[in-house]
Amino acid sequence: MLKIVGLCTAALAAIIVLKNVRSEYAFFLKLAVLLLIGVPVVGLAAEAISQLQALSAQAGIDSDVLKLLVKALGICLTAQLAANLCQDSGESALASAVELLGRGAILLMALPLAAQLISWSLTWIDV
Repeated sequence: MLKIVGLCTAALAAIIVLKNVRSEYAFFLKLAVLLLIGVPVVGLAAEAISQLQALSAQAGIDSDVLKLLVKALGICLTAQLAANLCQDSGESALASAVELLGRGAILLMALPLAAQLISWSLTWIDV
């Protein structure tokens, strides 16, 4: 974790300097650092997913629900990262569109789960 913080701090200093000289290089440096940070994050995510699978098996939670949650989290993080990049580039309207698209994708993914929840609750109410 300390290495990642050090990398980000050094990259931030370089990005600040590059913004004044060659702003397009600053963007590409930022993108490269984000990709470098993404590699360890993927490893951590894989470990977290395996632990979630073990916990869901113990709790008796359907694996489809867990898959849905992991996909929604991935969409959320990807959309937020893309929106932040757009915002940093001065494209706030594009950032808002990316965030809206991410929310819409998550909503569409969750509709089958919501339908199951409504169906399940109606059986308990005897309607």
